[in-house]
Amino acid sequence: MSSYSSAEDAYDSDEPPELDLDLTKLVDRASLVLGVKCISAKKLTRGASHEIFTLRFEESPAAPESLAKAGFLCIARFARVNGDVAKSVSEIATARYLRRFTDIPVPEIYYHDLDPGNDIGAPFVLMEKMPGRHLHKMWDGLSREDKKSALSQIASVVAKLASLQFDQIGSLNEHGVGPLVSPCFEQPKGPFRSTDEYLRSFISTESVESSALRALFQEAQQEIGAFLARNSQATYLQPPFCLIHADFDGQNMLFLEPADGSGPKLAGLIDFEYAHTGPLYFLYEYPIFIQDVSWSKELYAENAVLRAHFVRAIYQALPSSEAQSTFIAAMNDKSFALNGFRDSFMRLKCSEKTLINSTAAYIQELRDGTGLAYSGRLDYTPERYTERGELVSADTATQAGSPLNGSGHQMPLEASQSTDSSAR
Repeated sequence: MSSYSSAEDAYDSDEPPELDLDLTKLVDRASLVLGVKCISAKKLTRGASHEIFTLRFEESPAAPESLAKAGFLCIARFARVNGDVAKSVSEIATARYLRRFTDIPVPEIYYHDLDPGNDIGAPFVLMEKMPGRHLHKMWDGLSREDKKSALSQIASVVAKLASLQFDQIGSLNEHGVGPLVSPCFEQPKGPFRSTDEYLRSFISTESVESSALRALFQEAQQEIGAFLARNSQATYLQPPFCLIHADFDGQNMLFLEPADGSGPKLAGLIDFEYAHTGPLYFLYEYPIFIQDVSWSKELYAENAVLRAHFVRAIYQALPSSEAQSTFIAAMNDKSFALNGFRDSFMRLKCSEKTLINSTAAYIQELRDGTGLAYSGRLDYTPERYTERGELVSADTATQAGSPLNGSGHQMPLEASQSTDSSAR
């Protein structure tokens, strides 16, 4: 989740202060736990939540294979804010789970000390230094074919995350699925056994002091509950649930540069803060960097091509016709009811005033049908796909009874259920 900037940047006054760390003790600890002498620790970058250091080790045959492969370098990531132990535990558990059960390239976790009172000065994790560049720094310079190549590899990751099955919604820990850690919660909640319980947890009236907000949350609960009841057969909302990376964006995807005529190669998926199990609906989504925004009209045509390619790539990567049918149904049934709920309630902790305004707006737009599944471009009509994952043109979809009206607004989902939406 963190967005890092240069270590030389001045610290903003509203951010936590720079950490006062004992780097000598960090070097000694790293040497002890990795069994190789650490010879230096250098600050690499910092973000709102973390400070990042690069540790250098002596070359040694005793070093872990991944450490040697990274040039005898590893990453030390320190939490700048105390009280995030559950988040760190979940992030570590998620990375280790993915390394154990998939071939998705994620960093090896060497060691962690999550005690805020440790002798180094802050909770930290030692992890593998992954190769490659952040995709968001490469994207604009890639050819269209190289962008397709990158998207095909991202699609493969999505298919692998979809294949991981869980019977509850929550955050992973060392014991399995535990309570859900979210930036919107004061304390973790759950785990949950249904999408209804999961979504309602974000608009719970428990501990809400404002009578105005409590009343609005109650209305929102009624609306989302009725929506889910009307669409109870949509298998992308039902268990088994999948694993969702909560910030599946180019800043958390590392790629090797195209070379010798080959396209970019996925080298690492990083930053599993707030990753959790959840409904397939929220996994099956276009990456934000191929969604349209009104201030980049020159990208509309290319984005449309890339979105269709991405959908086709996921479709081809899924292991069964049932999984493919569920995926296509989820993409065809994108709605303001769920996308708008996610954007209004599930991303950030907001002030009471902001929540009152956003909840009132969500309810109004949901009731009058003006809410957009994708709000970046007001005239955007979401694409629809055939049962074989092929793009249906907007004109054809409208003639065939598409749930999207001419203004690009998403009509109620229950009116648009795919005939295959009962298949998983």
